[in-house]
Amino acid sequence: MLLLAALLLAAAKAPLKLFLLTGTVRGRNGQRVSLVENRMEQSGQVLSTVMIQNDQFRLSCNVEQKTTVYLVFHEEKERKSYPLMLKEGHFNFCADEGILNG
Repeated sequence: MLLLAALLLAAAKAPLKLFLLTGTVRGRNGQRVSLVENRMEQSGQVLSTVMIQNDQFRLSCNVEQKTTVYLVFHEEKERKSYPLMLKEGHFNFCADEGILNG
């Protein structure tokens, strides 16, 4: 029991590797935006999804390893996507400029 408590305490102190993306897009309020592992597959794992509000969004997920993911905007009849590297850090997205390191 004591060993289990020690393992839980050690795991709780381990730093999280977090990917955080904040973004600004105009005219897309109420639209969904997602981080997806594989945009070509309908079954690609969705890592995070939010609705755009006040022309802004904020997505985050844990990073286990660096990998390519896709920022996907779910428009009415199509999906627009941007490839990006999933890695630890805070990044900014502006529809006119793409991904910017923050």
